Amino acid sequence: IGEPTTLAEGYGKRLDKQRFRDHNGNETDFFFIEQPSWSAVLPITEEGNVLLVRQYKQGSGRIMDETPGGTADFKAESPEAVIKRELTEETGYEPKEIISLGSGFINSRNSTTKWHSFLATDCRKVSAPKLDKNEQMELLEIPLNEWIDLMLKGESDQWDACLTLLRALPHLGLK
Repeated sequence: IGEPTTLAEGYGKRLDKQRFRDHNGNETDFFFIEQPSWSAVLPITEEGNVLLVRQYKQGSGRIMDETPGGTADFKAESPEAVIKRELTEETGYEPKEIISLGSGFINSRNSTTKWHSFLATDCRKVSAPKLDKNEQMELLEIPLNEWIDLMLKGESDQWDACLTLLRALPHLGLK
C-alpha cells in the first residue's frame, strides 16, 4: 500500500519499510534490505582447477574463500558482462566460454535483490589482478574435486558458491 519509505541508506545498501495488505485484508509494515544485484561465477582453469579469492567479509567477521563475483547497475551492464569484468579484475584470468546458470533472489521475503550465476570454462591467465582501492584479495587455485568436497562437507558458507557449483555440475559432466 503506497510507496516504500527509506529508513537508512549507505554503502550501496538501503533499509525500506512498506505497508502491505495480506490475503485476509490485514495491514502490516514490512521491512526490506535492498542492495545492488550481483553476479557470481565458478571459474575453471584450462587445467581443471577452480579459482577462488580469499578476503575478509565484514558480515561474517571472517576471512573467507569464495568464488569471484561482483555487483553492478544491470541497466548499464549485463550480468554476463559484469562477471567477465569482475573475473578478470579479481583474478587476472579470462574464460574461453561463459555459461549462464540462471538467477534467483537472495531472500525473496525480505529483498528484491537478485544474483546471477555463471560457469566460466578454460580460464587462462592474461594479466595481474586489478583490484579496486577497497579490495584486498588473495588468489587461490584448487582442484575441482577438492572444491566439491569442501562444499559437500559444508566447509563453505557462501550459499551462492554452493548453488552455482550445483548448477554447474551437469555442464562439467558430473551429476
